[in-house]
Amino acid sequence: MRRTVLVALLLIAAAAVPAVTPAASAATSSLRYNTFERPERGTAYTLGAWAQDGWTAPWEQGMSTRTWIDGYNFSHTGGKSLRVFYPKGKIGPADSGAQAPLQLTRGREYYLSYWVRFSSDFSWGTTEFAGKVGLGLAGGGSCSGGQVCDGTNGFSSRMIWRSGGKAAIYYYHMGHAGQYGDFVDLTRPDGSLIYYPRGQWVNLVQRLRVNTVTAGSANADGEIDIWYNGVQAASIRGLRFVTNADQVDKAYFSSFAGGATASFAPANDSWIWYDDLKVSNARGDICELSGGCHTRTFQAEAYTLMNGVTTAATSDTGGGQATAFDTGDWIAFGNVNVPKPARYLVEYRIATAASNARLSLDINAGATPLGEVTLPNTGGTTQWRTVSREVEVPAGTHQFGLYASTGGFSVNWWKLTQIA
Repeated sequence: MRRTVLVALLLIAAAAVPAVTPAASAATSSLRYNTFERPERGTAYTLGAWAQDGWTAPWEQGMSTRTWIDGYNFSHTGGKSLRVFYPKGKIGPADSGAQAPLQLTRGREYYLSYWVRFSSDFSWGTTEFAGKVGLGLAGGGSCSGGQVCDGTNGFSSRMIWRSGGKAAIYYYHMGHAGQYGDFVDLTRPDGSLIYYPRGQWVNLVQRLRVNTVTAGSANADGEIDIWYNGVQAASIRGLRFVTNADQVDKAYFSSFAGGATASFAPANDSWIWYDDLKVSNARGDICELSGGCHTRTFQAEAYTLMNGVTTAATSDTGGGQATAFDTGDWIAFGNVNVPKPARYLVEYRIATAASNARLSLDINAGATPLGEVTLPNTGGTTQWRTVSREVEVPAGTHQFGLYASTGGFSVNWWKLTQIA
């Protein structure tokens, strides 16, 4: 039995299938996503870097100077996330946060989901308190910034923070009440207000449906819905956005402190982390809205079959044991249920002093290879790092196998998380 599995796994190493990138999959699905796992950690996430991951924008503010791929501190999944900087005393997109109108295929309705984490001492302002959070949905001329939305200059809808971190949706539409856009506070089912927590990941999902138009007049049937950690927190109906053919065409990254005056500026340097961005015109692509994104973590020493590996106490956070691989070693995990066919992020918690170690993953004794990842030199066998790749996994009960194409590394745990 073990010899049969080992032969199958050896075949996988020679025929590993590369993962499909978000850019490649966008051609056949409305779903677009970004886990921020591709770029080198410690680098700015420029428009060029966005483009490598399948996202384009005609301009940006702050992406080159105030963003950073964090592979050292915090991530929601995988080993990396996008960190954005909000400097003390600064307001507006020229000096705070980042902006880029990421282009989408035009559509009447879109869902936008991402995870957000405020720094533990995040400043909501000085004597006045407001700012934009992450991404929103927009179309046409993206009416905002105190403009009057006349039905021909587009619309925008973005998340904001208010005093004390109060969470709200801020939107520009035809007939907004004042010079600036309207807002609705997010609430829980019991009616209590929602406040963004510091130092904790939360999920935000926004849905926007553009109104219909009859003979050049806007019908009051536009809609916005917001979910906070999978629970509906706002529902706005009867909106008029356009009198022309404009639709949603931007996932608008628009995040900065302010407010129009320095009184809105952070009282101290502050940061927000973003991860697991998804945009789709289909609700079913947003697993956060369908009971959560299936995830499972496996301790490497808890294998059901193995060949050649050894285990020892680990220096990694949380302790326990790690499993060491030489070339040709493998471990297998039986009876793993995958509830639906989907794209998954597979994460490996590894330590190695080698610079060319390679680890492959398969299901069902090599019948379906899921690809191979080259492991980075983590700085030694007691220095731990999370690396990841994206894989397509069919539904069913499977045996997963991890195989050392080139050994010299240890694995503490590995994890599967549904992307959509």
